[in-house]
Parts: sequence; C-alpha cells; structure tokens
Amino acid sequence: MQDVPTSPYSTNHQASGIRLDFDAAVDMHLHTYASDGFWSPSALIDDLVARGIVVASVCDHDTQDSVLEAIDLGQRRGVRIVPGTEVTVRWGGRQWHLLVYGIRPDDSRPEARAFLKLMAEHDQRFMSLAVDARRRVERSGRPIPRMTEETGGRKPMPVHVLRAMIAAGHVPSLKEAAELVVALGGNFTYDTPLEDVVAAAHQAGGVCILAHPGRADLGPALNANTLDRMLKATPLHGIEGHYRTYTDADTARYRRIAESRGLLIGAGSDSHGPGVPVDPRPWRAVWARDLLAQLGFDVDPPPDGVSWAPGMDPRVAKPTKLKRDEKRQVVRV
Repeated sequence: MQDVPTSPYSTNHQASGIRLDFDAAVDMHLHTYASDGFWSPSALIDDLVARGIVVASVCDHDTQDSVLEAIDLGQRRGVRIVPGTEVTVRWGGRQWHLLVYGIRPDDSRPEARAFLKLMAEHDQRFMSLAVDARRRVERSGRPIPRMTEETGGRKPMPVHVLRAMIAAGHVPSLKEAAELVVALGGNFTYDTPLEDVVAAAHQAGGVCILAHPGRADLGPALNANTLDRMLKATPLHGIEGHYRTYTDADTARYRRIAESRGLLIGAGSDSHGPGVPVDPRPWRAVWARDLLAQLGFDVDPPPDGVSWAPGMDPRVAKPTKLKRDEKRQVVRV
C-alpha cells in the first residue's frame, strides 16, 4: 500500500479509534452551499441522520467554509464529519478533482500552513473570477439582479453568476452560461498542479483521493496506464472506487486497479443538494475500510469475509443498453 501519512484528524480530533460495523453507512463526498451545492450544513446533517449515515465528509470545491459548522452540528447528532475539500487540480494537460481528507481549516500546526495557504488562494481566486464574470455579463447588456438570492449572503462564486444568468433568462443551462462568460473574455475556473496540492496535503497529514475517476464527462475516464503515469509524478493515496454513476463493472474495475497498486478506495455520492444530482448514499463502511482506517475509524470485517462483490449495492447504477449500431462501435481495450 502507498505510504499514507497519519491524518491529524485521527490523532488530534474526535475520530480517533472509533469502531464501525462493516455495514455502517458512510458517504465521503458531499457538498454544501459553500461552493456549488444547495445543502446548508444543518439541512445536510438532518438528511444524514434521517438516512442513518454515521460518517460523512463535507468536500466543497476549493473551500472549507462549511466544514467546522458541519463537524459541530454532526457531533451533536451522532454523525462524524471528516473535514475535506475537493481541490481543482491540473495534471497531464487537463483538470482533475482531488479529494483531500483529514485537514481542518482551523489547524494551527506549522505543517498545515502550506495547504491552508493554498486553499485560501483558491478561495480568493474563485471569488475574483465571480466578480469579473458578473461585470462582463452586465456590461454586455445582460443584467443579473438575482445575484443576492443566489449567494444568500455568502461569498460570491462563479456558479452563483451562472445560476443568476439562468434565472434572468439569458441562457438555458450552466453549460451555455459558462460558454457565454468565456465568449465575453472571462473565465470561471482555476487550478493548481496536482503535484503541488499533494505535496502540501502530505505535509499536513492529509489523505489524497482522486475523485470520480470514471466520470468521462469531465474528460477521458481514468485508465490503469494513466493512473500509473500519475503515480510516477506524485504519490496519490487512492481513488474513488464507489461513485453514484458507476455500474458494478465500473466499481469492479476501479477496485481492482486500486487494490493491485496498494491504493485506498473511496466511496461517495457527490450529492450537492436534495436530489441534486442525487441524495446522499449509505455506502457500506467496509467498502472504504482502509481509507476510514487512515482517518481514525476501525471497521469490523464482514462476517463472510467478502468486502465487496457485484450485486451487493442495491443502488448501483445500471448499465446503459446500447442499440445494435452502438454495440458495433464499442472498442474494448
């Protein structure tokens, strides 16, 4: 297994030595309104309690603004919230998303300074992009008066501008909104080299998991060869092997890729709000057992010794049925 630093969350905070049943419900990838989600921390905790999810992680894009509130609310309700964030990174000529677990935004240790500085830079850069995008859109003769409603009094982020553009009737979707901002000379995204983020996270004791490697809508889905090149460039700790869009075949492939390389396996819904695009998911703790162990949770082994097998997840995505002509075009590698 990859050399994984001991997370300060597991040694200095409330997760140290907590035992979980093998089928305890966890969801290690959730978003709130701090970035592009719709969940408030309180509403998210209410939903997790209702679903019986006992361990979860708030992983907003490039910010940790909701983390401390979620930890506090969760502790009162019996839900352990692992501090996290989903950092926009660049490697191999494209963007990827990196889940970093175990670093609290109020960490005062010298080892955490580099990572928290990087997070502050991302936070500030995205706010600046939002201000710039709004200025460009309104100067083009397209007023977007609903910005206040979209931000809800929080820091403006590019997604708030895009949503306000849709609400004003200027564009029908986020895709068209983003394209319009770019056409007006603006930008709505920012990233840092993957190697720099991993190095800073390692120094702080964070655990780095590549998010949703099988999502081809963000770029070509990760394959074993690409992962091997990535691992030569920087020591990732793992990949998200269970995800809302994965079929059993997808999960089997990514679990096999991870296990053969000694990598940790993550499990998350990527829920951004009620039904957006999905609700939080009760993944079995044993499916992410080694990741949880790095974060201070001891997961009991399953009584039959089988951690995961096809058919175990009743909520797994179903394979898309291809038409005859489409089947002919499928190339297997």
